[in-house]
Amino acid sequence: MDFIPKTLLLLAVLITSHCHAFEFSDQDSRVQVTQIGQIVPAESVGNLVVIKNRLTTDTRSLCTAILIAEQYLMTSAHCVFDHLGATPAMSVEFFPQFLGEGQQKRSRVFIEEGWIHKQYIKEDYKEVQQFPNGLVSLNRNTHTSDLAILKVINPNTGQGLGKRFGYVKPISESAISTEAHHLPVSLLSYPSDKAENTLWYQDCELKKTSSLIGQSNCRVAPGASGAGMMMKDPKTRRHRLIGVLSSAKENGHIGEAVLFSNEVIQDIEQIIARHPDKVTQFEQVAFKTTKKVYIHIENRCDREIIAQAYHQPEGRDDWGVIKRTIPINRSALFNAINSRTWYSNIRDKNNTPYNVGRDKAFLINGETYFFKQRAVPYLNDNGGLFYGDYFLRVHCL
Repeated sequence: MDFIPKTLLLLAVLITSHCHAFEFSDQDSRVQVTQIGQIVPAESVGNLVVIKNRLTTDTRSLCTAILIAEQYLMTSAHCVFDHLGATPAMSVEFFPQFLGEGQQKRSRVFIEEGWIHKQYIKEDYKEVQQFPNGLVSLNRNTHTSDLAILKVINPNTGQGLGKRFGYVKPISESAISTEAHHLPVSLLSYPSDKAENTLWYQDCELKKTSSLIGQSNCRVAPGASGAGMMMKDPKTRRHRLIGVLSSAKENGHIGEAVLFSNEVIQDIEQIIARHPDKVTQFEQVAFKTTKKVYIHIENRCDREIIAQAYHQPEGRDDWGVIKRTIPINRSALFNAINSRTWYSNIRDKNNTPYNVGRDKAFLINGETYFFKQRAVPYLNDNGGLFYGDYFLRVHCL
């Protein structure tokens, strides 16, 4: 449920089956999350962007992931696995608290290590057909091995993202009361049937559990793979993670999640405690994720602004000017840069300049524009190499 081409047009195959246990409704109960504080667990959720292998560098796989500890998140194994090469995916990036295109406010994190369920690596991955262009067919049965745990350390602070943003603690299937069925659950995901890779929330019900597979009436679509199925602890009223969304049935009307066995919970605890020798269900893996610096200009004015960036694109020797019109409370990505130095020219539609500088002058379409020199820091506060997203936040007078 996860592959898209670089243009961000999602192309995937939904699962169909002959399950008629549920009564379906055409009513869509999903609500778009437009502010992180709008839904309490949203601070722990983010978008996962994956390149499977060197043959699919123009095709990115999008999934959902949820923070489960100070330094770890969970997602589906099929999201971060190259099914053609039978090996972990080449590149994995996590965008915490992502709300859609133009709404990125947090730096991406380049994931370099993690854990994938041993049974998925050994055998179960074979049921997912991946084509040379990166697209996958997910007409398959849900396997309880479709689980992955990834380490996420923010390069700017050295902190685990869960410590910074909060996390949702997993609990085992044995701790869930299934006697009454119809257990209230919730889902936060990035479904492809909604515009611009936005985050959506829904309340639904866990209708059936069998052999660590939970079926719900959550409405799901490609891009929702890896989303955390949550419930509220009746005693503490805190959200708890009971499973990870793996697949869909009946054209997305049924979401199937992998629930956690006691053994999986024990492994999660050992991974968090840094006792890899005691982990039995998961295999440690590495990703060859390339670290880059991306320029963003974020509009915090009360009016639309026009931003121009003169920079050297990553992988190229020449420099160029890119122009973006940025709406209020939106940001524009100017892509990865190949030099620490870059230049900005920012103004509103009335040509009132902001962040004024006269370090460089360019003649563009017969008009002269002055640019201010800027530098991306090479070292963060901990002395480590800076990488990720660099935000220039523009405040107008």
